[in-house]
Formats: sequence, structure tokens, C-alpha cells
Amino acid sequence: MHLKLPLMLTLVALAGCQSYTEPNKANVYGSPVGQRVVGNKEGVMISNVWNELDAFPIAEKHCQKYGRSAKHQATQAYRASFSCV
Repeated sequence: MHLKLPLMLTLVALAGCQSYTEPNKANVYGSPVGQRVVGNKEGVMISNVWNELDAFPIAEKHCQKYGRSAKHQATQAYRASFSCV
């Protein structure tokens, strides 16, 4: 038990250093969880954000892959949705 607690604390601390390189992940706040990005050329939804201002750079980057710009549509329950116009 004495060895498990320090090991668990170390693993939790290192999880905060993890960076997401998956195409459907982003990490605005530097947390272990990050944001989930789901969309296509018509629009995108960013999960796990506090507001649309935090999600906008992620949405803009997503829409630019299709030669479009992000336009905010709605924010609800830690999710922001954008149209790609």
C-alpha cells in the first residue's frame, strides 16, 4: 500500500504532461482529458469547453482544412458548435 500511493500520484501528475496528437483531439486548458473535435466540411462540435471563445481556434483550424471559416452557432452544456462557411 505504501508503494501504490506514490506510484498512483506520479502517474496522475504525468498524465497532465500528455499531449494529444490524435486528429480528433485538442487540449485548450492543458488538462489530461482535452477536447473532442467532431465534424466535417459543413460544421464542427467541440466538447469539453467552457465557452465558445475557447473553442473558436479549434473550430477555425478544423474549418480551414476545407477552405472555410468557423461561425459560432450555439454553446450548450460544455459543447460549442460551429458552422464552416
